[in-house]
Amino acid sequence: MGETISLENEYERAFARAKEVLESGGVIVYPTDTVYGIGGDGRRGEVAERIRKIKQREDCPFSVLLGNIHMVREYADAQGEDMKYVLEAFPGATTLIMKAKKDIPVVREGKIGVRVPEHLFMRKLSIELDMPIITTSANLHGKEAPRSFGEVEKEILDSVDLALDGGSTLCGMPSTIIDVTEKKVKRVGAGEVIF
Repeated sequence: MGETISLENEYERAFARAKEVLESGGVIVYPTDTVYGIGGDGRRGEVAERIRKIKQREDCPFSVLLGNIHMVREYADAQGEDMKYVLEAFPGATTLIMKAKKDIPVVREGKIGVRVPEHLFMRKLSIELDMPIITTSANLHGKEAPRSFGEVEKEILDSVDLALDGGSTLCGMPSTIIDVTEKKVKRVGAGEVIF
């Protein structure tokens, strides 16, 4: 089993270790405002492949967790009306699918899913590392997304380099997914539907 650190009891050590693991191309399990996520450096194809294997889902599309609006503008083409959606949605429990600005491994058909969660630890991590962190629910394909650390399956915990125990999540349900390019709601979840 990989290492587990409690955010409540060892916040500073958890942050330092998470930085080390992500910088070295490792994979972590982490809390967000919605459900527990599994992720790593979104700019590395081998990291994305490893996460797909852990989740046992080869075709799994990934979004990236970003620290702030500035980073959203770096990776997504957020202008005009699209920028209005970004400002309404973030930070919050919504994922926006937008036209991609950079060709990184998580981009599909010129689009990227971006999210700025209501979770300061993960936002700070993304900002300090200047890294788009892959964000996908920390569950095996077909299983429920974990709403608390206790719900993350042992098989997932055994497959990652570091697991961050943040207790229960704020919303306890996955994010709302909105495709801004098509003006379509793909999934209704914890976030507001902004159309």
